[in-house]
Amino acid sequence: MPILPRIMPDESQFVPEWPYVVGAPIALLCLIALLVLWFRRRSILDLFLMVVLCAYLIEIPPHYYPSPARFSTGWYAVRVTSLISSSIVLVVLLYEITALYRGLLDAVLREGRERDARLMTGDAVAATVAHEMRQPLTAMVTTADAGFRFLDRSVPNLDRAKEAFRRIAADGHRAGAVVESIRMNLRIDARNWTSLDVDELIRGALDLERRDLKKHQILVHIEPHGQLPEVRANQVQLQQVILNLIMNAVDAMMSTDGPRILSVRSEPYEGDLVMVSVADTGSGISDQNVDRLFNPLFTTKSDGMGMGLSICRAIIEAHNGRLWFAPNIPRGAVFQFTLHTNNSLSAGT
Repeated sequence: MPILPRIMPDESQFVPEWPYVVGAPIALLCLIALLVLWFRRRSILDLFLMVVLCAYLIEIPPHYYPSPARFSTGWYAVRVTSLISSSIVLVVLLYEITALYRGLLDAVLREGRERDARLMTGDAVAATVAHEMRQPLTAMVTTADAGFRFLDRSVPNLDRAKEAFRRIAADGHRAGAVVESIRMNLRIDARNWTSLDVDELIRGALDLERRDLKKHQILVHIEPHGQLPEVRANQVQLQQVILNLIMNAVDAMMSTDGPRILSVRSEPYEGDLVMVSVADTGSGISDQNVDRLFNPLFTTKSDGMGMGLSICRAIIEAHNGRLWFAPNIPRGAVFQFTLHTNNSLSAGT
């Protein structure tokens, strides 16, 4: 069109003003885009776009050096370098995308295995409790009814009533023995222990509960120590403890109206020990329930089984550690447990 500036006097040559009319505006736009991506980059794709823009900026000067003309050495060099740079970027981008999807697949599979392990553990405990506890509990109820009938007569049969109460006590002890046998079944074989990073276990447990934490609008504060020595433990069981404590904290904060904050902290403790703390801002634990908190079959939840904290304490004690409760100030609860590091275990052996 006649109103546009003439940039090519013939089929191969560019006008002397070509670098200023065409090259400079393109270079300026590339620089602006590069600066925007630099300050607002959010993904790996933005990084590759920056690489492409840098390659394009490098390709602009050869268009008119040593002379602004088509089919010159610089013109062909630009085409070759453009092909090479775009191929490299494409290959690297494909590699990164493949690695990203591979990591995503591994995370999904790992999450599935962890959830399956949790479900299997819960189902096994529920089935064991339902099967083993039904008989002694039924016997206790039946014997108690009989004892009341012996006492409700016009002439109470005290001997038969005493015998019924003795049977109730015996069935109660048998129920306690059943719970203890469940605890023994959950004890860990030391041959399955491996060296573990506590902070990595915490991050993995929080990743598994990320959906529930987001659903209930719970703010998570992670305070990893960063330089803790590794502990020797069973990974699945230890992560089950952390998951159980996190889920209990989520349940405790679901009914609260104030700020919902979950704090998970790891730190050295008394020499060669590592301590993990899980704190919440929920309803807390009443004073009358503190002493029974870790008892089997005791629960403050309407739909709870009363086995979670008992199993957690059994697992931690099987690792020669300790699990306890403390109130969180100004409100909520803090559950803390300790584990021996590899250094302390090596010194002990």
